[in-house]
Amino acid sequence: MKKMIALFLTMLLLAALSACAPQAESGTEDTFTVPSDDASYVYTPAEDAEPLPGGATIALAAESGALESGPEALLWQGIQTFASQFGYTAQSYPYGASGAASAEEALRQAAESGAALVVCRGEEMALALFEIQANYPGVSYLLFDDEPHNADYTSYAMESSVHSVLFREEEAGYLAGYASVAEGYTGLGFVGTEEVPGIVRYCTGFLQGAQAAAQRQGEEVSMRIWFTGDIGDAGVVTSRMVEWYNNGTGVILASGGQLMQSAVEAVNQTGARAFATDWDQNALGERVLGSAVKCYNTAVQRQLYKFFSGGAAWDQQDAGQTERLGYTDGSVALAATTWRFNDFSERDYERLYEQLRNSELEVTAYSDLDTLPETPAVTVEIQN
Repeated sequence: MKKMIALFLTMLLLAALSACAPQAESGTEDTFTVPSDDASYVYTPAEDAEPLPGGATIALAAESGALESGPEALLWQGIQTFASQFGYTAQSYPYGASGAASAEEALRQAAESGAALVVCRGEEMALALFEIQANYPGVSYLLFDDEPHNADYTSYAMESSVHSVLFREEEAGYLAGYASVAEGYTGLGFVGTEEVPGIVRYCTGFLQGAQAAAQRQGEEVSMRIWFTGDIGDAGVVTSRMVEWYNNGTGVILASGGQLMQSAVEAVNQTGARAFATDWDQNALGERVLGSAVKCYNTAVQRQLYKFFSGGAAWDQQDAGQTERLGYTDGSVALAATTWRFNDFSERDYERLYEQLRNSELEVTAYSDLDTLPETPAVTVEIQN
């Protein structure tokens, strides 16, 4: 009898513990996986999630050339994957000539098409959306990498039909900096196009990651920083990178415009290494050490599910609001489609990512170079 009572009490205790265990929220994945291949991601809702109604059209307005590769191509892939999986229609509205006027026309076409949601990205679309966001009742918008603003940045405004998504570039940059030093590189470089907040955050995150790895390993690291501005001659950029490589720089993180092409040319000449940003560019060559990416395909599928599970409208938390994505939701990553690190393993990467998600390691956002983080293990040389 005593044994049966003990067994009964044990079963009651286990049941109580099970009831207290955290459950997955409806509409979210049950477990977290450290991101490594954004392009292969497919959103899977929780088992108890209500089915989506389907039937509506999701539009993407983007420059036609951008649909071939890069962020817009990944957004388009995510929209198509989501539409196929949940019974929606995907439609793209590309425009040929670069500029805010062409972007606005494409955005108007998408809004007038009857789409429930129009997805777009970048500064040109932010300018266009600022002008038209209130003109199409019943149409909602999802803007990546910017917020609606006027041409001289003196006014920002966002209707309740708009939701903006920004990524924490400093967190992606941190991964690149940490991985580079952990791989054994003590001479680092950062080259960006414009000294704008997003690119500066890549730079300062790169610096903080390098500091963390250098401190952990007892290394002394140097980092050169250069923002090219509107230099107009890619050959000049390549020559500067070659000069850096020939004078102690082992790896350069390139961010913005066509800088990665210059970096690839420079590493092919010198045998050094380059690190890409924004999306997986490892396929550019074996001298590309890695890519610190924003997970566009992943993020757009999650945003679409959130929008349509909320009745094809942004909820109070998202309507007219900006959301920043990073470690906590697995929206920045090191692309692991081709892993070219030897000393920094994929298991090291997973461990580092979990430490950052759990706030065991910290990274701070800096949007200009006037105030830089303290980096006693990294000597910084700004060459602007």
